[in-house]
Amino acid sequence: MEEKKGKSSIKEYTMEERMKAAKYIGEEIGFSKDIGMEIMEVEEGYCKGRIVLQKRHMNPLNTVHGGVFFTLADTICGIAAASSGYGGPTVQGDMDYMRAVRGKEIVCTARVVKTGKTLTWVDGIITDDTDREVARTKFIYYRLKEARHFGFESRD
Repeated sequence: MEEKKGKSSIKEYTMEERMKAAKYIGEEIGFSKDIGMEIMEVEEGYCKGRIVLQKRHMNPLNTVHGGVFFTLADTICGIAAASSGYGGPTVQGDMDYMRAVRGKEIVCTARVVKTGKTLTWVDGIITDDTDREVARTKFIYYRLKEARHFGFESRD
């Protein structure tokens, strides 16, 4: 029986290839495309993305709808988890809304804070176009083993 090498399959792809896959899945498929999400940066365990705000993103009070915040955060945090090799479906998501937003865009920055055998924890911060913090978020993802998630291979 041949012994497995300790090298992760995530290293077989260049960051450019990973970014291309994450951008395609995060921007061009399903609901992310419908709301105009843009992936700005992806590194291992990190992702940054934004939504340029339009009238369709607003609630009846003419501020950004909470669901837009949550969708941006879940997708960006999910890509951060996947880029670490420990991504999968959302198990839990929490959001603290700190300010109403009427500006031009919202930006989410997400970092993996812990990975375990079956779960990955990711923290995110959402800012507005003046760089004010408007929301904080925490997501937990179930680790999909032997699968590709947002174009990233699962770690063994």
